[in-house]
Amino acid sequence: MRKELVAGPGTVRVARFIGRLGVVSLPAVEAGLGLDQRVVRRHVAKLEGAGWLGRAPWVWGEGSVVWLTSAGIERAGLGGVRPVKMPPRTIAHCVLVGWSAARVEHRGRTWKSARELALEPERWAVSARCERGYTRQLPDLAVWLGSSKPPAAVIAESGGRREDRQKMILEGWRDAILSGRYLVVRYDCASASVAHWIERLAKKVGLSGSDFLATEQTTAEQIAALSPVAPVIEELVDEADDASGDPDTGDDHIDPVRELAPPEQRDPDPPTAPFVPQAETAEAAAERLRAYREVFGLDEEKPRRWWRG
Repeated sequence: MRKELVAGPGTVRVARFIGRLGVVSLPAVEAGLGLDQRVVRRHVAKLEGAGWLGRAPWVWGEGSVVWLTSAGIERAGLGGVRPVKMPPRTIAHCVLVGWSAARVEHRGRTWKSARELALEPERWAVSARCERGYTRQLPDLAVWLGSSKPPAAVIAESGGRREDRQKMILEGWRDAILSGRYLVVRYDCASASVAHWIERLAKKVGLSGSDFLATEQTTAEQIAALSPVAPVIEELVDEADDASGDPDTGDDHIDPVRELAPPEQRDPDPPTAPFVPQAETAEAAAERLRAYREVFGLDEEKPRRWWRG
């Protein structure tokens, strides 16, 4: 018979961080909440002893992975979020998402996980093409950079999808930004090569510049070096070389508060219409062909010679 747990604020804080994400590695919990390893392990032992938490070993140097049980979800005040019955097959993806959440939690940003966004799919899901027509997808994290702005979408990517499928997903995020549903999209990738691949595909579908970033996932050391309060523009590009914790730039239009509340509740947005490219005019096509030949050093196309019979 398990002993009834009288959870203090620290234990509840650890439980809520875990429950919001589903499955997360213990090092990510430590980095996100800024706690010592021994402190986190003590809280986890309490939760596990009371039947609130499940734990399993992880094989890639990440320590144990943990998740809340049905009792843990209820006691942590996360009613509505579906409990994890067992570690999912996509556990590697969950671990990658956990590090993204650790970074934004350390920054002091307000965020929601895909498990929380799934409670309002009409509001947060975006439409993307697939082999069967269209499907709906949610970001792994929605992060608010300002109370009057739509959230930024954060995607954890391990690089396991087919290229054609990945391009259709990127098209969906491009359309979500064009429609104003999301502010920007950031891909946190399992490696530098995956980030380069995603960036290449994103450029092909017209997703680049200030609306998009693909970068290698930050480590615990890089997260610890980041300033807890960052200007908005720094949050979008806090790659490894930006992990120095530089002071605020002092821009008047930036208000880096510690806690940013999500937008006020409103009626669900109607489904966003698929992005329809405008038809290219004959003049534009000719200009594009001329520029293509100039860039690649091709000679002007010579008229075909008709042979006499």
